[in-house]
Amino acid sequence: MASLAEATLQGRRRAVTLDFLEKIYASSGITKRHSVLADYTKDSPADFEFYPPNWALEPFPTTATRMKVYEEWSVDLAEAACRKALRESGAKPAEITHLIFTTCTGLFAPGPDILLIGRLGLGSQVHRAVLGFMGCYAGFSGLRMAGQILGAETEAVVLQVCVELCSLHFQKRALPDFIVANSLFADGAAAAVYARPGRFKVGLADLVATHSRVENDSLEHMSWRIGPSGFEMRLDREVPARLKSAASGFVGELFDRAGLKCGGSAWAIHPGGRKIVEEVQSSLGLTDSQVRSSFEVLSSCGNMSSGTIFFVLDKELRRASQGTVAALGFGPGLTMEGAIFSRP
Repeated sequence: MASLAEATLQGRRRAVTLDFLEKIYASSGITKRHSVLADYTKDSPADFEFYPPNWALEPFPTTATRMKVYEEWSVDLAEAACRKALRESGAKPAEITHLIFTTCTGLFAPGPDILLIGRLGLGSQVHRAVLGFMGCYAGFSGLRMAGQILGAETEAVVLQVCVELCSLHFQKRALPDFIVANSLFADGAAAAVYARPGRFKVGLADLVATHSRVENDSLEHMSWRIGPSGFEMRLDREVPARLKSAASGFVGELFDRAGLKCGGSAWAIHPGGRKIVEEVQSSLGLTDSQVRSSFEVLSSCGNMSSGTIFFVLDKELRRASQGTVAALGFGPGLTMEGAIFSRP
């Protein structure tokens, strides 16, 4: 009887977990995501290439194994994103004076920033900076750094690239934090070129102002730590509500820095998840059309951590030819980031 009771209890636990999984994925707002791992498209574990050929996924891949895949793929994706940005901006590789590389899903040295020098044909004396392990808001840190560089060096041309391979860090333990993270995050890369106005004929927008703030008493609301089997994400269920309560005041500070009024601005909100966008939308009183780009990127790409905001910005900056675009991002801290762009 004891063994039968144990089996029944385990069966109930599995049923509850599957029910929770179905609800989380159904409510994510995501219809498609991308990964460098082909295993996620396989019907049978016998066809797995990264995970062990069994549904238990044992022995579960170690962090070292995941970092090997990161090293194999990250530079390829970064190169493709950079080449597209260079082509669309009209900048030549030899003109790049600074390279900013952003990632929170892998590391190795000599790193991808160095390898990109040869891949792209950049000058060997290009100034490099790697912004690592900051999370979803790091794209803003990179664009702020680019703005600061241009403010100090008038002839500078800055190339920024964000590469995130979030799908490498799938966690199989049925913990709510891991299940939510598994349902949201995806792989992707984005790049941008920055220069003083008039340097190149093609330009989507001018950076007007940036702002950053860490919310008080919120350090454990979102965290990202290295574990023995990949990086582990912790997400407190209170994150959307916390951002909702803080968004309005933060946005006011951002527009004050720009010397502008927020009325009439277009918006690019980092789609950390469907609930996050909805709560920020509610806090700021935005219409569905004003957050359309955020939901479109979430639906077609998922959350690609630091690079995601550039996918949203690209859509929003191309939608209208004039006016300002306010961008917002969020990450561990809780950190709130903002930037305002003016379309020429």
